[in-house]
Amino acid sequence: MAAKIRNALAAAWLCSALAPGYVSSQVQARCDRACLEGLVSEHLTALAAHDPQRLPTTSGVKYVENAQHIPLGAGVWPIAGSLGKYRHVFSDPESGQVAAITTITENNIPAIYLVRLKAEPNGQISEIEAQLTRDDDGAILYEKMANPDPVWLAAVPEPQRISRARLVAQVDKYYSGMQGNDPRGDYSFFDRECDRLEDAVQTTNQHTGDTYGHSNDTSFASLSCEAQFQTGFLGFVTRIRDRRYVVVDEERQAVFAIASLDHNGTVRTLPSVNGTSSPIPAYFDVPRTLLGMEAFRLRGDKLYRIEMTLAELPYGMRSAFDSKNSNSAASQFPRPGNSTSLTTPSRPCNRTCLNGLPLRVLRAMLARNASSLPLARNIRYSENGQFLGLDDGLWLTLSNVSIPDVDEYAANFADDSSRTAGYWGLVKELTTPGVLSLRVQVDKDGKITEIEAINVRAEAPKGRGNTITLMRPPLPVEWEGGELGRLGGLFQGNGTALKGSKRNATALAKVAAAYFDGLERHSSKRVPFAAGCVRRDNGALQGNVSCAGQMDGRGQFPNGLSNSTTAVRDRRVLVADRDKGVVLAVVMVDFPATTKGGRLLSETEIVPSTYMVPQLIKIDHGGAISRVEAMIKWMPFGYTSAWGELGLEGKGC
Repeated sequence: MAAKIRNALAAAWLCSALAPGYVSSQVQARCDRACLEGLVSEHLTALAAHDPQRLPTTSGVKYVENAQHIPLGAGVWPIAGSLGKYRHVFSDPESGQVAAITTITENNIPAIYLVRLKAEPNGQISEIEAQLTRDDDGAILYEKMANPDPVWLAAVPEPQRISRARLVAQVDKYYSGMQGNDPRGDYSFFDRECDRLEDAVQTTNQHTGDTYGHSNDTSFASLSCEAQFQTGFLGFVTRIRDRRYVVVDEERQAVFAIASLDHNGTVRTLPSVNGTSSPIPAYFDVPRTLLGMEAFRLRGDKLYRIEMTLAELPYGMRSAFDSKNSNSAASQFPRPGNSTSLTTPSRPCNRTCLNGLPLRVLRAMLARNASSLPLARNIRYSENGQFLGLDDGLWLTLSNVSIPDVDEYAANFADDSSRTAGYWGLVKELTTPGVLSLRVQVDKDGKITEIEAINVRAEAPKGRGNTITLMRPPLPVEWEGGELGRLGGLFQGNGTALKGSKRNATALAKVAAAYFDGLERHSSKRVPFAAGCVRRDNGALQGNVSCAGQMDGRGQFPNGLSNSTTAVRDRRVLVADRDKGVVLAVVMVDFPATTKGGRLLSETEIVPSTYMVPQLIKIDHGGAISRVEAMIKWMPFGYTSAWGELGLEGKGC
């Protein structure tokens, strides 16, 4: 049926294109509800068959999965299993877009799957935007429901409908009301009988006494939609941006929206709902961004039904479909409020200056004030690969740092040839410990042009609350914030660049490149390891296997994933310190969650993942690697840092 509709549509498009007065939007409108729903069925069938070639796509089709640009056919495509019964579809013939909430299995584990398709006038798909919410309990609940509430599917008589613009405006009030959630706000846009589903769980008008999601409050879920907003309980959502109203189903008076929900970590308590204020859960100690795909059904001009689910992104990540919020340096910072620092006197920064620069930046973060720093006008600051302002992220949450040459687990690095400085050490954000790697770049006048922070936090599911378990899989080696011991003289102190040493910055970078090549090949050939080389991942030694043995697959490497990782990309040397013989670097390691030979997958191997791996590589005077200290941060599959998108990576995909 769908193929017949598409063929008829293509013929109509061709005839109209040749006719006088051709208007593409008129043709596009011919992909009616049946046509759009047919495309959803084709997409899901192709997904279950692991065959994107079955889809009628444009040559330049854009595929995005959990906000990451990846090739069509990657990500969930090789591991998708059976399709679920639950399917809730939203169609917008006017814009040629359709979205669906459904379920699938992923490596035999149930997951909630949401997808948006954009159809061109000829019936071909030009955009596919998918979200995997890996909540198997929620997926099972959806399967028990089998079908959406019938009210979603009923056509609304034309006299009772409101316009497209009004539908969008009313939904936007929801996001504006949640952002900061002022308890004194006007929330009359909710219908008195409004109900909300979150991962198939009804979270309004419920009197079960169960706690609400991320909190220990037992009253919030008993309230109506309007009463919940009137508590101010959701104020830990500090910003909702990149709001897109992608499907406006006028016939059914429904809107399918996509937005990024930022939690900057500054809200410390949840307002009283049951008579007692609650501490903010540890999950929200640190800055987080959650990608929300959310459907709204209106009755009159009021929000009547809401159905939503979330996936976690790196904090501050921009929408893959909003060019206004690109990661281009031109759209970045400093923001107003940082301009006073631009007049701070500066002077050329020698090696001594560089060694002290990271701590100077960290102290400015602790003081919540960048004005003491000599910032260049085009300063760029990134955190975990995303550009932020000097009034966001760690600038709001950092509470303690370890000091090089004072504390056991801290060291600084410098390369005066490239005017870069680095730091590696234990830090704390409010109550959450982390290991921070920091790069600071200055220009010839000593002004800071770039600050790059990567913080690998202790956020294992154990003891962290239910929310974290929904947002990422466990790592093979989890660091739970315990002692990491002494970083040691290998990475501390003031080493010397001996005459004849193979430790200039260029030589150090070449050794690091050989090491990354070996990681990608899973082979230690042509990688110069010293005898007795030691590597730690997230503070844990990988057994008693040598560095070469780990790389050759005789141990669990990297990070317990053995030979199942693929690309090692977005490679960047942050600092190459010739005196200490240390390279501070970061790479992305892709793990597609596919295996050969039908091997039984562990819990850590179910989900396609990309690992952001900051690391210290110690290189001796002969050019051999003697120690590697690595921290592992989980990212959505296909993640590339903003620096990589700017073309500043050492090696592309």
